[in-house]
Amino acid sequence: MKWKIALLLILMGAAAFTGAEALRSLRRQPGEAFPEEVYAKFARYADSAVYVLREGGGFVAVYPGKNGREEPRTTEIALESLRRADRAMIRLGLPVRSRSELLALLEDLGS
Repeated sequence: MKWKIALLLILMGAAAFTGAEALRSLRRQPGEAFPEEVYAKFARYADSAVYVLREGGGFVAVYPGKNGREEPRTTEIALESLRRADRAMIRLGLPVRSRSELLALLEDLGS
């Protein structure tokens, strides 16, 4: 009987530990580094960008390229819902070369 209680206590402790670790892994990591190599891949197209993703009132906004005359369009993607690295790239301005690339980026950011 005592071994059953001991086993039950061990299993309860393991379950509590596993649950706590699972919750901890869901939190954003504060030391998440800025992805310079990823940003550099986009930044080299800044002069020929068709669109630029930037912050607009706390949301991700789509701005027309440098010579665009259109107003920016604000998405429903809240900046605070993004990973720290993605927020940093959006705040710097993320150049986008085509509509298909824009749609893929917005889909990735919105998931």
